[in-house]
Amino acid sequence: MATKEQIQAIMKLREDWQKEDDQRDEKLPHVFEGIERVNDLQYGDDQQWNVLDVYRPQKRNGKLPVIILIHGGNWCYGAKDTYQYYGMGLAQHGFAVVNASYRLAPQVVFPAELDDINRFVTWTTIYADEYGFDLDNAFLCGDSAGGQMALQYLTIWANPNYRKLFGYEQPQIKFRAGVLNCAPYFMLTQKLWTSTKAYYTDDIMQHQQAMIGTENYFSDQIPPLFIATANHDYLRDDSMKFSGFLMAKNHSHIAKVYGDEDHQLKHDFMINQTSALAKQATLDEIQFMKKYIK
Repeated sequence: MATKEQIQAIMKLREDWQKEDDQRDEKLPHVFEGIERVNDLQYGDDQQWNVLDVYRPQKRNGKLPVIILIHGGNWCYGAKDTYQYYGMGLAQHGFAVVNASYRLAPQVVFPAELDDINRFVTWTTIYADEYGFDLDNAFLCGDSAGGQMALQYLTIWANPNYRKLFGYEQPQIKFRAGVLNCAPYFMLTQKLWTSTKAYYTDDIMQHQQAMIGTENYFSDQIPPLFIATANHDYLRDDSMKFSGFLMAKNHSHIAKVYGDEDHQLKHDFMINQTSALAKQATLDEIQFMKKYIK
């Protein structure tokens, strides 16, 4: 159970970040040009949090490569609404996009959010024919905490020994690449915020280290990765450290730091659909994913 201090920290974080997100997105249209959106599809038992949207180009022929999104928010904030504009921006480039909410701390603790991710990935496989998803060309994308869980889920998908720890069945989907935006890595050695400890509790950090230590189960079956960060991202060094880890493994990846002296970009800058630099980052990620479509 979360402490009073943790709950207060979460409430403050939610208030501050919601205000920032609302200001960022206030002038954006509910539906982007050329996009069809289907809202609030249920993928699990929780009526509030186990819901997702699907975004697709209005003009399409046959099945579409599918991007599955995992929003960020320090494991205690956010929903699909936080990611809807970024998701529609991706769909404008010829992809189907699955954009889901999931349960958050303090309602749940590790690994419940991964359980929900497994549920909406499985939902994607079940409803592939109905929504025209090409399951042989799938991509997993997340930002911040969502980026960390995207890497973790790709590792679960790729490594049967790691997957066994979670008790999941491998979904019948082929992830061709992953996109990790401004994510933290190496969670066993992370300095956790007070609010984060409502999800990664002290007891869990002590007794579930095998499940938390994603990098210890790294596999060459994990698809190529695109790692994006910014010059003023407080998690920038995490991305560079993880890029070095991948270089030592000879694993295919691209790592980019966006921004310069005249453009001081912050954490999760790429979510801002009014920013030209964010749109450039999106284009870079789109080009990266398209390179791996079979």
